[in-house]
Amino acid sequence: MTDLYRKITARREWFRSAARGAGLAALAALAAFLPRRRSDDSAAGQSCANRGICRGCSALTGCGLPEALSFRQATEER
Repeated sequence: MTDLYRKITARREWFRSAARGAGLAALAALAAFLPRRRSDDSAAGQSCANRGICRGCSALTGCGLPEALSFRQATEER
Protein backbone atom coordinates (compact mmCIF):
# COMPACT_ATOMS: atom_id res chain seq x y z
CA MET A 1 0.00 0.00 0.00
CA THR A 2 2.90 2.37 0.55
CA ASP A 3 3.88 2.03 -3.10
CA LEU A 4 0.39 3.11 -4.19
CA TYR A 5 0.50 6.03 -1.73
CA ARG A 6 3.84 7.19 -3.18
CA LYS A 7 2.45 7.07 -6.73
CA ILE A 8 -0.62 9.10 -5.74
CA THR A 9 1.52 11.60 -3.87
CA ALA A 10 3.93 11.89 -6.79
CA ARG A 11 1.03 12.44 -9.20
CA ARG A 12 -0.45 15.15 -6.98
CA GLU A 13 2.91 16.91 -6.75
CA TRP A 14 3.28 16.73 -10.53
CA PHE A 15 -0.14 18.36 -11.00
CA ARG A 16 0.70 21.04 -8.46
CA SER A 17 3.99 21.78 -10.18
CA ALA A 18 2.31 21.85 -13.58
CA ALA A 19 -0.35 24.26 -12.30
CA ARG A 20 2.32 26.51 -10.78
CA GLY A 21 4.30 26.50 -14.01
CA ALA A 22 1.21 27.30 -16.09
CA GLY A 23 0.32 30.14 -13.73
CA LEU A 24 3.80 31.60 -13.92
CA ALA A 25 3.81 31.31 -17.69
CA ALA A 26 0.43 33.08 -17.87
CA LEU A 27 1.70 35.91 -15.65
CA ALA A 28 4.84 36.28 -17.73
CA ALA A 29 2.82 36.38 -20.96
CA LEU A 30 0.44 38.95 -19.49
CA ALA A 31 3.32 41.14 -18.34
CA ALA A 32 4.99 40.90 -21.74
CA PHE A 33 1.91 42.02 -23.65
CA LEU A 34 0.69 44.80 -21.38
CA PRO A 35 1.54 48.30 -22.56
CA ARG A 36 4.48 49.83 -20.81
CA ARG A 37 4.74 53.40 -19.65
CA ARG A 38 7.80 55.45 -20.27
CA SER A 39 8.51 57.99 -17.57
CA ASP A 40 10.01 60.54 -19.96
CA ASP A 41 6.93 60.62 -22.25
CA SER A 42 4.34 60.78 -19.50
CA ALA A 43 3.49 64.50 -19.88
CA ALA A 44 -0.26 64.23 -20.40
CA GLY A 45 0.10 61.48 -22.99
CA GLN A 46 2.16 63.61 -25.34
CA SER A 47 4.76 62.24 -27.68
CA CYS A 48 7.47 64.08 -29.55
CA ALA A 49 6.74 64.68 -33.22
CA ASN A 50 10.17 66.10 -33.94
CA ARG A 51 12.46 63.38 -32.47
CA GLY A 52 13.47 65.51 -29.49
CA ILE A 53 14.72 68.47 -31.56
CA CYS A 54 12.92 71.44 -30.03
CA ARG A 55 14.51 74.26 -32.00
CA GLY A 56 12.12 75.17 -34.81
CA CYS A 57 9.33 72.87 -33.63
CA SER A 58 5.85 74.27 -34.21
CA ALA A 59 4.46 72.58 -31.09
CA LEU A 60 7.09 73.98 -28.72
CA THR A 61 4.86 76.55 -27.04
CA GLY A 62 2.27 74.03 -25.86
CA CYS A 63 4.55 71.06 -25.36
CA GLY A 64 4.87 69.66 -21.85
CA LEU A 65 7.60 67.10 -22.44
CA PRO A 66 10.72 67.47 -20.30
CA GLU A 67 12.92 68.25 -23.31
CA ALA A 68 10.67 71.13 -24.34
CA LEU A 69 10.45 72.49 -20.81
CA SER A 70 14.22 72.39 -20.51
CA PHE A 71 14.68 74.02 -23.92
CA ARG A 72 12.27 76.85 -23.11
CA GLN A 73 13.96 77.44 -19.77
CA ALA A 74 17.43 77.48 -21.36
CA THR A 75 16.45 79.84 -24.18
CA GLU A 76 14.25 82.29 -22.31
CA GLU A 77 15.63 85.80 -22.19
CA ARG A 78 16.42 87.17 -18.79
